[in-house]
Amino acid sequence: MLKSYEEKLNAIQNMVKDASQKVVNAHKIALDSFTNKDIDEFRSVLDLVKSLDDEARAIDNEIVKVIALYGPEASQLRELIAYIKLTNEIVRIGDYAKTYAKNISRHIQNEIEFSALDDYIIQLHETAIEALEYALSMLDANVEEVDDLYHKALVEESKTDEIFKLFEKELLADLCKEREKISDYLNVLSTCRKLERTGDRAVEIAKLLLFAKKGGKLENF
Repeated sequence: MLKSYEEKLNAIQNMVKDASQKVVNAHKIALDSFTNKDIDEFRSVLDLVKSLDDEARAIDNEIVKVIALYGPEASQLRELIAYIKLTNEIVRIGDYAKTYAKNISRHIQNEIEFSALDDYIIQLHETAIEALEYALSMLDANVEEVDDLYHKALVEESKTDEIFKLFEKELLADLCKEREKISDYLNVLSTCRKLERTGDRAVEIAKLLLFAKKGGKLENF
């Protein structure tokens, strides 16, 4: 029975990793698409994340089955609960990638001038991806490694916050000079906030995985 439980848990872990990798790849493709101003490439982002809702439900269903069939011990149950919450974060981050890709490609097609803001957007996206990758690397990390990875995710998320503040300040300064573009500028700001929120969600994932690996009370993380 133990072997069967471990097989089920490994299968769930692989499902979580597959879904996680999709959102990372989606954000990387979105970053490359923006850097290259390639409208067609943005469609790949939408294709990658379109099945995430179904995958998350499948993971949750498998977890419920395992809990019902095997009555896992406290440490095992802690990990399974963390995975259930993790799927919600993965779906949200996928939604951010989808919304960003749809909106930023529209801004490019509308020929909104990005040249002064490109560096901010690229750096914002890079740090968000870094935070996400550090957080998700905790899936395979041992107990001795998770604290370091957690703090690395926090550092990258704080960079994301600072870059977004600078980006917002620069954009609003430009807006004062070109008031006729107020709608365009505010839409760009709203679109790029999805990247900042990706960093926030990465930290939530890191908290969940720290809880899964080390225990304690979830709210303490």
